[in-house]
Amino acid sequence: MAGAAPAADDGVSALIDEAPIGRLHLRILTVCAAIMLLDGFDLGLLGFVVPAISAEWGLPPASFGFALSASLIGVAFGSAIAGWIGDRFGRRTALLWMFVVGAVGSLLTALCTDLTTLAICRFITGFGMGGTIPNVIALVNEFSPRRRRSFLVVVVYSMAGLGSVLASVLAGPLISTLGWESMFVVGGVLPLVIGAIAYFALPESVRFMVASGREPARAAALLQRLSGRTAEDPLLRQALTAQQAGAARPAAASSRLLFAGSLRWVTPMLWVVFIGTQALVFFIGSWLPTILREARFSLDVAIQATGLYHLGSVVGGLAISWLASRAPLSRLLALLYLLATVSLLLLGSGVRTVSVAYVLAFWVGFTVVGASFCLGAFASTCYPDALRARGVGWGLGVGRIGSIASPLLGGAALAAGYGIDLIISTLALPAAVCCVVMVAISRVYRSRPG
Repeated sequence: MAGAAPAADDGVSALIDEAPIGRLHLRILTVCAAIMLLDGFDLGLLGFVVPAISAEWGLPPASFGFALSASLIGVAFGSAIAGWIGDRFGRRTALLWMFVVGAVGSLLTALCTDLTTLAICRFITGFGMGGTIPNVIALVNEFSPRRRRSFLVVVVYSMAGLGSVLASVLAGPLISTLGWESMFVVGGVLPLVIGAIAYFALPESVRFMVASGREPARAAALLQRLSGRTAEDPLLRQALTAQQAGAARPAAASSRLLFAGSLRWVTPMLWVVFIGTQALVFFIGSWLPTILREARFSLDVAIQATGLYHLGSVVGGLAISWLASRAPLSRLLALLYLLATVSLLLLGSGVRTVSVAYVLAFWVGFTVVGASFCLGAFASTCYPDALRARGVGWGLGVGRIGSIASPLLGGAALAAGYGIDLIISTLALPAAVCCVVMVAISRVYRSRPG
């Protein structure tokens, strides 16, 4: 029909799905993992340097609220727009351009002398780095064999969490010796270096090239290398014939197809889960130390518990990525949200023991942030090739409603004098909603043809 999404030929998909993991796969995964690590590094930088900038500029920390939110707003726009660019011009093209934009934004941040330019530069950084995420997910998805797809996508995506950890490790020594500007210089130079490596080492998605009929010779060579088959192999010849026949097909599908067929239910439900998940992640990440201090824990305990929360997020992402190759990811996500609901209810039930607070903080990170790493991987499986980057990008972009609003709501609730236990227990509500919606999505997803 007119406006239908081009899709990679079934023969091409079968060759990719059956291919053994080889050096080309490892090269793609390594480069994409490095990109996601620096993505997480850059997006979390400002939070680590606000105290130093605040002291140098003579401004209270509270005045940096809009600058902190600017990068999240940039991520929302970047994710949505770069998803369309990736589906229209290629995942590699969109990824490289957006990564460079994010790097330039970070370098410009080092030159800022006031809050207005700081917010603008953080928006540019968020726009660029946010735009890399859906295209990294789409690229890894489309190069990975089916049996390892969810595992590899989640592993690469979870590198963003390690990027935040890296920023926390480097912040102290770099700021004390070279000043706060050095953090943003590192956050700009490293992505430019990795971007240059990616330009030469990262191929375009062969499924995208087949679907759009672009560069038939390069697509043929790449598919032959991926599959390990000779040019005379019947299955490879059949796939290449289909690729040549697809040259006249349109290169991009209408965004209305995000709501066509069963996707008219899946897409809005995914958006609900994205909003709920990002609201939980950013609320807890922003306010957990304060909440624990208000619950009469010492500052050291609050910091250590927050560290365990971040550690739990990394462990959760890796553990769930391993399980994803052995169980449907939709059911794993539903289970994670159920466990997150229980953990938040327990955390809000009046915990006053340090050891219990540590365990629950770790487990909340494991379930909530672990689920956020897996959600992008699951979303990438819900869309056909021609809509994949757009579907994931729009989901991430819409989800930023939760990440932007939840820290503000948390501050308002604390200022209004609501009890700490009530605030934490209320967080169980979006977790429970995400659980129910994921169960519904899994039912629609299983009933979908193909």
